[in-house]
Amino acid sequence: MAELPTWVEGLFLAAVVWCLFWATAAARSRWFVGVLFVVGAVHWILAERGFYRDATSTPPTQSAWLAPVIVALLVTVVSSSGRRWLASLDPIALMLLHVLRVPVELVLHQAYRHDLVPRAMTFDGHNFDLASGTSAILMAAWMLSKRPPSRAVLVVWNVVCLGLLVNVVTTALLSLPSSVQRLNFEHPNVLVLSTPYVLLPALLVPAVLWAHVAALVRLLGSAGRDRVEP
Repeated sequence: MAELPTWVEGLFLAAVVWCLFWATAAARSRWFVGVLFVVGAVHWILAERGFYRDATSTPPTQSAWLAPVIVALLVTVVSSSGRRWLASLDPIALMLLHVLRVPVELVLHQAYRHDLVPRAMTFDGHNFDLASGTSAILMAAWMLSKRPPSRAVLVVWNVVCLGLLVNVVTTALLSLPSSVQRLNFEHPNVLVLSTPYVLLPALLVPAVLWAHVAALVRLLGSAGRDRVEP
């Protein structure tokens, strides 16, 4: 597999650090960053051992990236204590976490140029997630202003950007060399099968998904409020 330039790897690792910092700031808890480190370390070790290169198993080994996260989020959302925890997270930190989507998109574009991901996963193709990362900067500044955005605006932003996330993740999963591959057989998504880029589906995507879910739980639980205080 072709190797990306050192600066691309550095940019990706900077996105990981950004993710850990703002996720910890949002949760206001040291144990949470510990959980993230453990999750990242487990997937890193599995990737180093070639676990995610299995292209024949059913269900695919790559389901270990998101399936546990989705189950955990569902359990959290349906429980009253879980919803209280999600609603207690810092909204500014959650918004700033989304900025990591900017360097990730730059990394994906470079990966495409090295035949490591299909074009559809980049902003030259069907991936519009760059808009989520850049608009998150503006949204965070707006939220900190004297006239923050209304609850409706924040709900719409999160729903739209969640849709953009689902769009690129679906393309990425269906482009993996696995038993469920349905797209891009000529240029499959092999970038995330090795370190450090396995942390994209195993850590960064779950963190972004968590940030959207937490924000929506907080916003939809604040019915009747015209503006949401940071």
